[in-house]
Amino acid sequence: MSVRVFTVVILLAVISPIATAGHEVYSLYTFKSPPYQYANPSPDGPQVIGETVATIRCAMDLAGASTHIRLMPQSRARFALQRNLVDGYFAVDPSPAMDETAVISHPVALEKWYWFYRDVWPEVGAARIGVIGGSNEEAWLVNQGVQPSMSVSSPEQLPALLNRHRIDLALMDQRVMAALQAEQPSLGQTLEHRFLRYAPLHLYLNTSFATEHPGFMTQFNRQLASCMGQHMQLTEEEHLHVASVANQLIRDLVSQINLPQAIHQGPRFDTFTDILIQDTIWQALAPEQPTPLASEILALPASQNLSRWQANHPDLITEILLTDNKGALVAMSQLSSDYWQGDEPKFQEIVTEVGLRAEHKADLWISPIRYDASTRQFQITVSVPVPLQEPNNGVEGVLSLGLAIEETLQNFEQSNGNKRPAPDGQ
Repeated sequence: MSVRVFTVVILLAVISPIATAGHEVYSLYTFKSPPYQYANPSPDGPQVIGETVATIRCAMDLAGASTHIRLMPQSRARFALQRNLVDGYFAVDPSPAMDETAVISHPVALEKWYWFYRDVWPEVGAARIGVIGGSNEEAWLVNQGVQPSMSVSSPEQLPALLNRHRIDLALMDQRVMAALQAEQPSLGQTLEHRFLRYAPLHLYLNTSFATEHPGFMTQFNRQLASCMGQHMQLTEEEHLHVASVANQLIRDLVSQINLPQAIHQGPRFDTFTDILIQDTIWQALAPEQPTPLASEILALPASQNLSRWQANHPDLITEILLTDNKGALVAMSQLSSDYWQGDEPKFQEIVTEVGLRAEHKADLWISPIRYDASTRQFQITVSVPVPLQEPNNGVEGVLSLGLAIEETLQNFEQSNGNKRPAPDGQ
C-alpha cells in the first residue's frame, strides 16, 4: 500500500458499540491507495475494498469485532487519534510521535519501496526527489532528515516528472509503479529502479482504547499472520534475487563446513516415536531454556562452526539449521523453537520419501515472507538438500538458512547493480 498518499484507518470512538452476531462494530477510516484500499461503487454506495482492507476485516473479525470502513484524509485521522476522539488508525509507518500517544500493532501490510530514476543513478544527497504528498514515503524521508524537492497529488505524475527531467528520483511503492506500467508499458522501458526498503505499516490504537480493551491488540496481532499470508509472497524478480544471494551464501558455507560429516556426528534416535517425544519436551522448554538434547547439539563442533559463520553475516542471516534425512536437528547456530523439522515446508519441499529412503525432491526452496515479532523483522527461509556422497539421488539431510528479506535484497542490489522494475507487481 503506498501510492497511498498515506493510508490511514481509524477505529472510531466506541460510544455505544453496535453488536452484530456477537461482534462489536468499529468504524474504520483509511486513505485511498489502490490496490491496498480504495472505493468500489455499489448500489448501496461506495464500498472500501483492497488488500489491506481485507486483512483488517479478517483479523478484526477473528478477534471478535466487525468493521465499517470509510475513506478519510490522514491529517484528520491523526488529529482525532491524538485527542482520543477515535480508537485508532492504520496503514502508517511507525513514528516516535505516534508511539507517545498510541499503541502499535504488528504490521498489517508490507510495502516495497523503490527509487525510480532515468539512465544513471544519482546520489541521493544531491538529487531532486519527488514523492506523493502526504504519503508514508514523504513522512519517512522527512524523519530521515531528507526534504523532498517536489510533492505531487497522484502517483502518475512522478514518472512524468522523471521523463521531463524535473526530478532525479521518485520514491514509491513497487506495486503502485507496476500498476502504472500496466497502463503505460513504455514506463518499463524508460525507468530504472533500486530497492530501498520494505515498509511495514501498522494499526495504531489510542491508549484509552487499549486500556479499556486489554486483550484486543493481542487477539488482533495473533490473527494477522493468517489474514495477510496471501500478500506475503515474493515476486518472481525477488525470488530470483533471493536465490542468487542464497546460493552464494551456501557455496561459501559448504566450502568451510563439512555438512555430511556434521550430520553423521549429530545425535540420532532409532524410532520416529523417540524423535516426537524429544520434540515435545523441546517445545515445552524452548526458547526459555534448552533441553539436555538441545544443549548437546549446541555444544557440537558443527553447531559452533555454524554460529561463527553466521556471525560473519550479522544483519543478513537470522538462523541456520541442519537436519538429518528424517527432519531431526543435528546442528544449529542457535536454539531453535522445535527439534523435529520434518513436518515443515522447509524440509518437505526438499525431501520426498520413496519406500524406506529419503530422496532429493528440489534443489532450492524459498519460503514466503513472514514477520518475526521477537526481532520485528520480515524474514524468509531457504532450504537445500545435503546429498549422499554417492550420486544416487538420496539425501543425508537438509540445510536451512533464515534470511532477513530487506538485507537480502539490498545485498543483491549492491552486488549486482540495478535491475528494471518487474512488470507484474505480484
